[in-house]
Amino acid sequence: GSLTKNQRMTRKIRSVLEGIGLSEAISYALTTEKKASEFLFTPSHPTRLDWPMTEERSVLRMNLISGLLDDVAYNVARKNQQLAFYEIGNVFHQASEVKNELPVEENHLALALSGEWVQKDWQGKAEKVNYFHLKGALDHLFESLSLVDHITYQASTDIKEMHPGRTATIYLGEQYIGFIGQVHPTTAKAYDIPETYVAEINVEAIIAYEKTFVYQPVSKFPSVSRDIALLVEETVTNQAIVQVIQAVAGKYLTDVTIFDVYQGENIEKGHKSLAYSLTFANPEATLTDEEINLAMEKVTKRLTDELSAVIR
Repeated sequence: GSLTKNQRMTRKIRSVLEGIGLSEAISYALTTEKKASEFLFTPSHPTRLDWPMTEERSVLRMNLISGLLDDVAYNVARKNQQLAFYEIGNVFHQASEVKNELPVEENHLALALSGEWVQKDWQGKAEKVNYFHLKGALDHLFESLSLVDHITYQASTDIKEMHPGRTATIYLGEQYIGFIGQVHPTTAKAYDIPETYVAEINVEAIIAYEKTFVYQPVSKFPSVSRDIALLVEETVTNQAIVQVIQAVAGKYLTDVTIFDVYQGENIEKGHKSLAYSLTFANPEATLTDEEINLAMEKVTKRLTDELSAVIR
């Protein structure tokens, strides 16, 4: 017989994540009610065993992250501090009372990074893991699955175990499939772990997603890039800026890339400076300076009007 879609996806995920240096962890499917109820996608009733062997293994898990944080804590306590884990496994959600129906099993993927992404050596300084290292790992996975163009991130404060200023929900098309961010310092203290970044994804939602591929010939005409730097309030998200640019830049805009973020000296407190590169291309003709200038003027005006941005 052949592999199921779930088995093929699991193998693909393992190959990609291990290829960028993550190690697979395997955690217990049974945990405490408190840990089972953390990091939830949606509200759920816990599924408790009638005769558990210990209270530590008495409830079916409803997330993978709490198990990974236990693994992080175990390693940190033994001075193994540079950690990059992933786990693929089932979680168990109970929409109604436990005695009325069986829990629904979902295959999830979770990741956890802690410690240093780059360790100090004779060539350079150490670099601690951060949100963007974890997001880069996820984006690499989504690119390998031909999904990166369908993924969006939205800032979120809904998960109380996550840092409210460093967490985002993840959408595949219009569907919520997971979240990414820093473990809340209070939660990290409870697990006795240092600053740690985690993500959890619903693998079954990825398998079920209907991808549509559009094939286009390579353009015979050159693309044109223009940079724009702006000063905005620190609460303005990258997503909000990109959405404004995409809405008004016109049909020839093919890419928007952020290449600089700065807060500090010479920047007003409560603000940040961001810089973007906009790429334009017309598959049927060479774009003129007038066309590009008009598009950039529209972008500048909308950013100023909607986000109170100051163009630098």
